[in-house]
Amino acid sequence: MLYPILLLASFKAVLGHPFAPRAQHVSSTEVAGREYDYVIVGAGTAGLTVADRLSEDGKYTVLVIETGGFYDPSSPSPEGCGYSFPSVPQQDLNNRVVPALVGNCVGGSSAINGMALMRASARDYDLWAELGGKRSTWNWKGIFPYFKKAIHFKEPNATYAASFNLTYDRKAWGTLPNTRVYASFSSSLRPLHRVGYQALRKIAGLAFPQDGSKGTHGVFYYPLSKDPATESRSYARTGHWDGLNRPNYHLVTEARVNKINLQKKRAVSVQFVPADGPGPACTVKAKQEVILSAGALRTPQILQLSGIGPKRLLQSAGIDVVVDLPGVGANFQDHPIGPSITFNWTPPDLPPLPPPNIQLSQGLAAVLSLPLIAPANYRSLAAKYAAQDIASYLPPDTHPTVIRGQRKIQSVFAREMRKPDVSFLNYIVSGVPSAQPIGFHIASRGTVSINATDPESHPVVDYRALSNPLDIDLMVAYLRFLRWHFRTNYAEYSPVEVVPGEHVQSDEALARHVVQGYSPQGWHPVGTAAKMPKEDGGVVDEELVVHGTDNLRVVDASIMPALVAAATQQTVYAIAEKAADIIKSARRHG
Repeated sequence: MLYPILLLASFKAVLGHPFAPRAQHVSSTEVAGREYDYVIVGAGTAGLTVADRLSEDGKYTVLVIETGGFYDPSSPSPEGCGYSFPSVPQQDLNNRVVPALVGNCVGGSSAINGMALMRASARDYDLWAELGGKRSTWNWKGIFPYFKKAIHFKEPNATYAASFNLTYDRKAWGTLPNTRVYASFSSSLRPLHRVGYQALRKIAGLAFPQDGSKGTHGVFYYPLSKDPATESRSYARTGHWDGLNRPNYHLVTEARVNKINLQKKRAVSVQFVPADGPGPACTVKAKQEVILSAGALRTPQILQLSGIGPKRLLQSAGIDVVVDLPGVGANFQDHPIGPSITFNWTPPDLPPLPPPNIQLSQGLAAVLSLPLIAPANYRSLAAKYAAQDIASYLPPDTHPTVIRGQRKIQSVFAREMRKPDVSFLNYIVSGVPSAQPIGFHIASRGTVSINATDPESHPVVDYRALSNPLDIDLMVAYLRFLRWHFRTNYAEYSPVEVVPGEHVQSDEALARHVVQGYSPQGWHPVGTAAKMPKEDGGVVDEELVVHGTDNLRVVDASIMPALVAAATQQTVYAIAEKAADIIKSARRHG
């Protein structure tokens, strides 16, 4: 892989006529005033996928505008590919601030976030369809083909696979040449993973599916986004930009979009400025559509800067209201990471632990439902959630349509908490006597909004972590399950709990442990431009068109109405693949 300086030099060498015979990295001045069929905001996981698919037959001109530049993911430092800024103080976390991370390079968050390529269970995606309406095709049946199209799985060595009980279903994955985004199992699994795997085998009723990407969950090895031939990260840039030879596919970097221009609510052009400081604004026209793929934190900000969002917020910032859409920036969710529970072992024959500076590889997960985690009280947890006045746990100025949508989500998930096929706990298994529970579904809802006094600065991010006390109850249940698991299924190693410690027994004491060690930021932000009806606080419709507009779509993680029981990267690829087909179909029938 070329280093950034060499790569930029190679692109600059071919600059000239904007439609020279290859895909091009072009300058702002070259595209200013031009017209493209499609203008895509954001060169991340979704944006590059859509751009590749829309430009592949040569019929349409495509421009992608990216805030960051090129980045070599093999570099030991992610500087230059992402940035973070602090959230508002979190009232229910003792006023701690939490970093909000934004991908900022060609490839976006797929270049710097975790490499896990997980899919949720089929039921999670069916719930999206339920929240969207009776005719929704955003269910498991409707999205599964796009998971296959998005990722090419490379099979492991048979001897290595047998030694770790690695199993997979080839029919769950795509094939070349349909995609150049690769998945493969970790090549650095350790004997300790076998110990963790065998401990989980002792849990009655726990499923061990052949492939955790085929629609069912339990215990499974999940693949990583890497090319096993080179051991390098496989991400949106390597899969959907590098090596393409298309004169109709252009990319502008280091340019920050600050407005989508609408005429009679039809998106007609995109305005952008230099990303690193003051400079002249440039405008590029969109003949067919503007596609917003800036992620769950930047997408709502750009919509709001363009006059699309909650009327009261826009007016407070002095922005003309084009479409009063209260759901923009609401419904913000992320996967929380709970506090550690840790044991000391006295193993008679346990494989040695790695040195402290060696991180155990990813790859093995136990993804579990509430009935399995908390058989004695999952019903009472579900009943408690169902009985809540959900409006009392939302910001006091929440619009009635957003409240209505949250009540709908509440009703759906209070029901699903009682079922065995929707997962709530993610336990990443390393074999070492420690775990941090990851919550897959939460009840608290945050917000992302422009800063009314400085709208183009970083958005105001409020996780509103633990604002709904059900999230504490859930995390306490996860800790109790893990405590039981280590004590019971590692009994031959004489586990002795050291964190939080044997003295921490009551729900109240465990809740204090949760507050002290809880992080609401799991690098999977979603929900801020939810695919739901407008009357339910939704922002985009079933074809991802922004409500009340024409020729403006959102294609990124912000459209997810609820979190999925998986790392979000693979789901975003599938969303983008499906969206590209929707856009092509609209063009054919338009």
